[in-house]
Amino acid sequence: MTPRFRCDRTRHRRSTLKHIRTYLKAALEYAVDERLINRNPARKLELPKTQKSRERFYSFAEMKQLLSVAAGRENLVFRILLFCGLRPAELLALRIEDVDADQLRIDEAVKEKEKGANRIGETKTETSDAWVAVPPDLARDLKAWVAKHPQRHDPRAFLFPTATGTAYRVGNFLKRVLKPIAKSAGIEDFDFRAMRSTASTLFQKHGTVKDTQGQMRHADPTTTLRYYVKVIPENQRKAVADFERSVMKKGGKRRSKADPGGLLMKG
Repeated sequence: MTPRFRCDRTRHRRSTLKHIRTYLKAALEYAVDERLINRNPARKLELPKTQKSRERFYSFAEMKQLLSVAAGRENLVFRILLFCGLRPAELLALRIEDVDADQLRIDEAVKEKEKGANRIGETKTETSDAWVAVPPDLARDLKAWVAKHPQRHDPRAFLFPTATGTAYRVGNFLKRVLKPIAKSAGIEDFDFRAMRSTASTLFQKHGTVKDTQGQMRHADPTTTLRYYVKVIPENQRKAVADFERSVMKKGGKRRSKADPGGLLMKG
């Protein structure tokens, strides 16, 4: 009987499971070499079926509606997620000293399962530690937010703290603060993963793949394209229409001489 992984298939990508299998096989192979076990039980380990990543991202219209109903702190939060592409754990770990004139410093993240001083730790990857560009209007509003912050004289104070001055937990902030606002804007399925895909997808109209990779802080542009940038149907239709016009027209006249009537079958 071939051994199989047992896991929650809704929480892990296939690539992640492949990495786990590789390391597991290597560790057990070492155990075989050291004669700790007779055979490698992971040699024929099969991967479980996994669900494909969700293709959801929010449209321009949905984002405009969301920003129109969000005010104050929540408006800033949604705009940082959209324009700067931050992960939620990075957003909630931002401190006053991380706000610069036209950029944000990302070098910490909230650890959802940790307590006390351990709740703030390292970011997801080495390339996650970076400065990200902030658009002019958002930069101006962030400066105004800092100027009115109750702990504005403490550079280490969290930018968006709880009432007690600590960092929010990601799950709590999503459920109690952001989801209700998104729902009022007509977005019933708001979540952070779709929001990060939205940041990448809508940005592609305004910047190159390298620009998107830099803003999202991915180590490889393949990650940006494969997992985050989605196809915008209206952009795709426009591109195809532009392509057709460039080929079929010359000097303002349509070049095709095809007779539509000839496409009808006779019989």
